[in-house]
Formats: sequence, structure tokens, C-alpha cells
Amino acid sequence: MSQQARSSAAERLLDTAARLFYARGVSNVGINEIIARAGVARMTLYHHFPSKDALVKAVLERRQAERDDWLAQAHDMASEPLGRMLAVFDLFVEWAQSPDFRGSPLVSATFELGGQLNAARPYAQAHAKKVVEYFRGQAEEAGLHDPAGLAVQLAMLLEGASVHVLVSGDVGSAELARSAAASLIAGAADD
Repeated sequence: MSQQARSSAAERLLDTAARLFYARGVSNVGINEIIARAGVARMTLYHHFPSKDALVKAVLERRQAERDDWLAQAHDMASEPLGRMLAVFDLFVEWAQSPDFRGSPLVSATFELGGQLNAARPYAQAHAKKVVEYFRGQAEEAGLHDPAGLAVQLAMLLEGASVHVLVSGDVGSAELARSAAASLIAGAADD
């Protein structure tokens, strides 16, 4: 098997596992289903991922990178810091309106996997820290009052809105979260 075919098989496995884990949860998806849906042999799976835990960690790494890319995309959507902060919420609104929205895949996995040796929690924590740092950096650049406090408020609003949209099914709540973010930012500009 060529290096490209092996890489392609690994990507199919990651894509399949990520999609299934997000839709149904890590514990509700078995290795046999992932293999069948990815169209690879069992040995191919174990060549790339020696266990389901290794596959789960690879999916979590991918999800963290996707979420981090989301911040980079928001950064590119506006030319000034206030717009870049709101762009995060614009992307959230778009995501919340997608038919397969299930909230943050990192947070979902953290809740599902629970316990002290939770494999997902470090990924969720790292991303949450990156979101706060992003908002703080933009707030500092804009000269807003209490950039650290504002950053935490915006991150909590974003995560809370994600949970609310998931639980309530009210995608309009995503727009309300964006409006609340705009109010918080405006309040920090007035101080």
C-alpha cells in the first residue's frame, strides 16, 4: 500500500469516527461500525490507531485544530478588533443553524467521557484557553476596558449559547448571543 493510500485510509477513519462520535457519542460507536463505514480493513485501522482510545485522541486533536481554525477564520473576516470579536459569534450563528449542530464536540466528549482520566478534557481546556486569549488580544488591541474580564465573559457567553442552542433547539438563541456579545463589547468601550 502506498503512503498516499495509507494516509487516505487514516483520513477516512478520522472523518468517519469524528462524524459518528459527534452525532452519537464516543461510547455509542464501535470500532466495527467505523471500519465498515470508512471502508477499510481492521488491520488498516490498527495500523494507524492501535486502539479505540488512540482513535478518540486523534479525533479530539482534529476537533481542537478545527476549533482553532475557526478563530483564525473569524480573525480574517474583519479588519479591526471589534469586528473580529463579533465574527466569532457570526461563525457561531452559522454553525448553530447547520442541521447537524450538536454543540462543541470537545465539550460533548468531555461530559461523555467524564472521570479523572478524561481524555477529552485537556483538549477542551486548551481550546477554551485559546478562545479567551483570542478575545483578550482583540480587546487589548481595541483599547477596551478590562480586556481579561471581557474575554472571559465573551467565552462564557459563546459556550453557554452553544449549550443553550443544543438543549433548547432554538437556533435564534445564537443571534441573541451575538447581540449580547455586541452589548458587552460596547459596554467595555464606554468605560
